[in-house]
Amino acid sequence: MELARYRNRKRRNLALSRMTNARKVALTCLLTLSHSSASIASVVDSAFERHAVDGRERRLINGLVYGVIRWQKQLDWVLDQFINPRFQLDVRHRNILRLGAFQLLHLDGIPAHAAIFETVQLATSDRRRGNRGRKTAGFINAVLRSVQREGATLTYPQLETHPTEHIAFSLSYPTWLVQRWLQTRGVSWTLAFCRASNQVAPLALRVNTLLTNREDVCQSLAANGIAATASEIAPDGITFGNRAMTAFDAAGEKTLKDILNREDIYVQDESAMLIPYLLSPTDAKFIVDLCASPGGKTTHLAHLMRNTGKIVAVDVAAEKIALLKKNCRRIGVRNVETQVMDATKADLRFMRQADAVLIDAPCSGFGTLRRHPDIRWNKTAEQIRDLSNIQYNLLKNAAQHIKPGGILVYSTCSTEPMENEKVVERFLTDYPMWTVENAQQFLPEVPPSIITPEGFVQTFPHEHGVDGAFAARLRKAV
Repeated sequence: MELARYRNRKRRNLALSRMTNARKVALTCLLTLSHSSASIASVVDSAFERHAVDGRERRLINGLVYGVIRWQKQLDWVLDQFINPRFQLDVRHRNILRLGAFQLLHLDGIPAHAAIFETVQLATSDRRRGNRGRKTAGFINAVLRSVQREGATLTYPQLETHPTEHIAFSLSYPTWLVQRWLQTRGVSWTLAFCRASNQVAPLALRVNTLLTNREDVCQSLAANGIAATASEIAPDGITFGNRAMTAFDAAGEKTLKDILNREDIYVQDESAMLIPYLLSPTDAKFIVDLCASPGGKTTHLAHLMRNTGKIVAVDVAAEKIALLKKNCRRIGVRNVETQVMDATKADLRFMRQADAVLIDAPCSGFGTLRRHPDIRWNKTAEQIRDLSNIQYNLLKNAAQHIKPGGILVYSTCSTEPMENEKVVERFLTDYPMWTVENAQQFLPEVPPSIITPEGFVQTFPHEHGVDGAFAARLRKAV
C-alpha cells in the first residue's frame, strides 16, 4: 500500500514538474514575442530546440503561447477590471497574468486551482528579493482568484450601442481593424469572421498525386489511428474527421507533425489548393511562380504537370528559395528551376514564352488569423496600403512580359478588398488588354459561394471552414 502511494505521489510530482516546465517555456516565448517582430511559429520552434520537452509539454506550450497571443486584448481587459489603474505592471508580470487568465477563461482541461498555483509559481523567482517578491506573488494570486470568481460574468460594452468596443474586447481584435471591418462588411460579417478566426485551424493535407491517391493516404493515416476524409472543397485535399486535429496532437508515440513529414503528402490549407487549378497546369509547358516560397503552390503545380515541362520559381531572398528547394526535394518535384529576384523591379523578359504566371502576392495575411493570431497585432492600415501598392507593382511588372493569350493568376491569403478586388480593378483600368476569366470554369466542383459574381475565388473561414483566400484569373488579349 505504501509503495503504491509512493508511486502515485511520484507520478503526480512528475506531472506537476512537467506542467511547471511547460509554463516556464511558454512565458519565455511570450516575453520574446513582447520585444520581437518574430513570428509565433519561429519563437515556439526555437524554444523546442533549446528545451527538452516531450509531446504533451509541446502541445501545452503551443496552446498557451498561441492562446495568450490570440486572446491578448480580451485578457488584458478582464485583468484590468481587477487591477488598480495606477498600478503599472512590467512586461514579465503582465504576461504571467495573461497566462493565468487564459487558462482560467479558455482551457477547460486544467483545474482552476492548478492553473492559479502553477502561474503564481512563475513569479516566485522574485522571492529571493524578500518581502517584495512575496508581495508580487500574492498580488498575482489575488488577481487570478478574482478572475476565477468573476471573470466569466463580466459585462462587455453592448454590441448594439458600442459594436467596435464589444467585438474588440470580447473577441480580442485591434480596435482599428474592427472599425475597418464594420465599415466595409457590417456587424454580422465582422462577428462571424472574428469568431471563426479565433478557432484553432485544423490541419489539411494535399496528396502528392505523383506517388499516391487520396484513398490510399486516408487508409495509411487510419492505420496510425488518424481518421481522415477527402476534402469537399479541394480536389487533392484531405481533412480530418474531428476537424480539430493540429500538428501537436498525439498519434501513438509520435506527434502528427512527425508522421506527416513524408513525401506523399504536403501540409496545406484547402483554400491554397484551389489556386493552381486556375493556371490550367495540365495544358501548360512553361509556368512561372513569381512569389514562390515556401513552395506549396509551386509543388502542387509540378504535381499537376506530372513533373513535365518547366516551372521557374522566383522569390526575393536566397533563404526563401533554399526552403522551396528543400520542399521540392522532399516530395519528388523535378521540373522546378529557381531564381532569386525582386519581381517588382527585376527584368522579367525570361517569362515571354510562359503559358501562365502566378503571383501569390505578399499580403496582410488576415485570411490566416486562425493559424497566425499574431498578425492582428503586427499590421497597420498604412501597411495594408503599402502592400496594395507592392501587389499592383508585381502585376504591372509581370504583365508587360506575358505573351498575348497568356494567363496571369493573382492571389492572396487576405480578406481585404484593398488587397484583392481593388488591386485587380486598378490593374484592369490601367491595362485594358487584360480581362477576367470566371474561376468557375476551372473549379467546377467547388461550392458556388466560393466564386464571386465577378468570377473571383474568395473563401472565408466562417463561410467555408478554410482560410480566407482570394484569386483572379486574368488573360491577355491576343
